[in-house]
Amino acid sequence: MRTGIDTQMVRDHYQRMTNEELIRTATQDAAGLTPEARDIVREELEKRRLDTSIFKAVQAQNQSLTMEELDKYCEIIRSLDCPVCQASYTKLNATMTSEVMSLLIFTQWSKKLKIACPGCLDKANNDALLKSALTGWWGFPWGLIRTPIAIARNIKNKKTNHLDTPNDFLRSFTMANIGLIERYKEDKAKLQQVIMGK
Repeated sequence: MRTGIDTQMVRDHYQRMTNEELIRTATQDAAGLTPEARDIVREELEKRRLDTSIFKAVQAQNQSLTMEELDKYCEIIRSLDCPVCQASYTKLNATMTSEVMSLLIFTQWSKKLKIACPGCLDKANNDALLKSALTGWWGFPWGLIRTPIAIARNIKNKKTNHLDTPNDFLRSFTMANIGLIERYKEDKAKLQQVIMGK
């Protein structure tokens, strides 16, 4: 009885991909690949003469990081200019905004991750809090239930905007995007697109 993966099937799968599909898979969806599959991806990247930093993205997604190593990746993001106000004098961090809007029986609750300088993060939390406070209550029953939760979360999340170290929101974003960060760590313009979700 055989164990493991059918390497020929995996090789055929990656060979059928366009360069763009292969790069996206290698930089964003390579976490959990077996060592054999990683070798096949590396071979395919080399065969196509694609940038070696792409395979570094595969490796980054498949390694266990210490908190110090993770924070080094976070510092790459923190050193960028603020994508909102373009300030370069302060380190970036992240927050989660919670917004509730209601009208009679309809209630919409949205949560958004935002990466920016602490001042812009405060503004994002304040805007979401104000919008929820003004428009969240008007739906029954969910508006009455979700609005105080959204307000409390914005207040709580705002407290981590000015930390001297990466907060948990930035660490989570960094782990989820480690392949892209590794791939583009020398290209600030591309990293700006990553943190803006483009």
